[in-house]
Amino acid sequence: MLHIQFLKDSWYFKETHLEINEVLFDEWDLDNNIYIILTWEVSVEKYTTSKKDESKMLATLWKNEIFWEAALNSDKPKQVKMVAKRKTVLLSINATKGLDNFSKKNPEEGLNLLKYIIHISNMRLLKSNELITANFKVTQEILNIEEINNKNIFKLIDKLEEIINIDYSLYLEKNAVLENYLVIKYDSREKWKMKDEIIEVTDKKLHLLELKLQDTFHNIQPLTIWDDELWYLVYFRKYSNFNDNDIKVLTSISTWFSWLIKEKRMLEEERNKAYMEN
Repeated sequence: MLHIQFLKDSWYFKETHLEINEVLFDEWDLDNNIYIILTWEVSVEKYTTSKKDESKMLATLWKNEIFWEAALNSDKPKQVKMVAKRKTVLLSINATKGLDNFSKKNPEEGLNLLKYIIHISNMRLLKSNELITANFKVTQEILNIEEINNKNIFKLIDKLEEIINIDYSLYLEKNAVLENYLVIKYDSREKWKMKDEIIEVTDKKLHLLELKLQDTFHNIQPLTIWDDELWYLVYFRKYSNFNDNDIKVLTSISTWFSWLIKEKRMLEEERNKAYMEN
């Protein structure tokens, strides 16, 4: 059992207060501390553009969670940034000298802390296994595609619903000419049927209100290649929300899907070019 008050009272641990949207550490920062959340929440985020002007949330961590336990084995730069979602209080301790000195002075509490770190790591590993399994299934489906065309893309979208427990999904493309318009190309409730329903969006981004489905649990996944955001997959559930691990799985799958659709577009451009030349 982890005794938070004992850790708070120990001068080996540092208490940090963050304001809303304050960054604890950024990608590529060097920070050899292990953190424990005392109040509220922080988000784990990854930049989606080379300019670092947009980021995607990968997970949310809550009270009593420990993070950056990787510092026990490595002093490599951070691969994500951590941002306070509300006013948040954390405890931190240096993963090498600080933790070692604390454990020597307080062997029982040091062991409790180590056990808790192992427990948290094991829980994350279980979630990672779910992610690995989903990724494997998706990549196998992609490898089995004989021809990259709309029909097979739609079949893959339907297959994703089975893999990640989705009730239905929408696939949208940005209008090639009008930047504030999207085209709904596929609605999985109408199997394998090509659509061309145009919707208007604000600030060049898709929001659920524009789909008029605001009462449904959803997750919007932008499909991007580098800084080029051209497509969206929107997943829906009728009775349960998407948890952090669901979002991790969907975010990971989106990477493979983006490249597949990019390849489809390139093939279409080549076919159109050959047609015009003939």
